[in-house]
Amino acid sequence: MGRWSVSSGFFIAPIDRASRQGVLLWSMNNGRREFIKKALYAVLSGLGIVYLFSILKVLAPFRREERHIAFFPLLPEDAVPRRGVKKTELSYVLAGKERKARVFVVASANGLMVFSAVCSHLGCMVNYHKNTGEFICPCHGGKYDLTGKNIAGPPPAPLTKLPHKIEQGMVLVGMKV
Repeated sequence: MGRWSVSSGFFIAPIDRASRQGVLLWSMNNGRREFIKKALYAVLSGLGIVYLFSILKVLAPFRREERHIAFFPLLPEDAVPRRGVKKTELSYVLAGKERKARVFVVASANGLMVFSAVCSHLGCMVNYHKNTGEFICPCHGGKYDLTGKNIAGPPPAPLTKLPHKIEQGMVLVGMKV
């Protein structure tokens, strides 16, 4: 005769050797199924968390550190034209690297203005044409007037007006750093 099985304090049935092997086989198969089920749930949960994180990253605004404006010397005040446009290059050091930017200094009845020479369409460098009094982009024919406003062609926005000030006889131009 076999042993008696006890489950929750009740006698269920006598267990012999053959039925013990069946119970063991059932528990091994059930263990594999449970393991695969739990592993699948873990992988799917991980993928769900990654998906939710990526959705939140897209929907939540990215908070960048607000960049401040640093002023760099451009040219002496005496070199500024009384009327007209002067093309010059701004050289400055930022984070250990020398940077260069081409700018236009415009002196008119409205006062002194400094514009970036980068076209707002695709980033080409604009040129000033003295005979037409316009800034013209050589890439796609975009045109800007002396106030930097886009007047023809594909540029979607005016030229970038750069902050400037005059201190100790030098024209200083502000760049975001």
